[in-house]
Amino acid sequence: MLVCGQVNPPPVEENGVYFSVQDNFEDKAKALQGLPLRVEHNSKSHVGKVISGWVCPSNGSMWALAEIDTKHFGGAVAAAAVEKGCFKEFSLGYKTKMEWNPADRTIECKKKEILELSIVKKGARDGCQILYKEKK
Repeated sequence: MLVCGQVNPPPVEENGVYFSVQDNFEDKAKALQGLPLRVEHNSKSHVGKVISGWVCPSNGSMWALAEIDTKHFGGAVAAAAVEKGCFKEFSLGYKTKMEWNPADRTIECKKKEILELSIVKKGARDGCQILYKEKK
């Protein structure tokens, strides 16, 4: 089953843990290709993979096309849950590297690495919905 939709809203202004205007969205979107597709960020629920990622030219949001592998039991269950509307949204799983800046006594986010894309009941970010699904 193919699923497609927005996986991250347009970048925010401040450089916190969310992707911001300081992050290279084009590179982050390209890095999605080949990453695992999971259910609710469960590392044991590898149900497919990301085929492609891109940035929407009109608003800068990040989008992805992923394939749920229905040949395996977990993938078949995940696809059925998407089809029935149990999982309606996407959520990026990523890690950040935080560093203390002694000059201004703040903690700064220096690096953000996307690890996986998950299909979820409710994502952390508004608008990250599965907008297209197609059985193969």
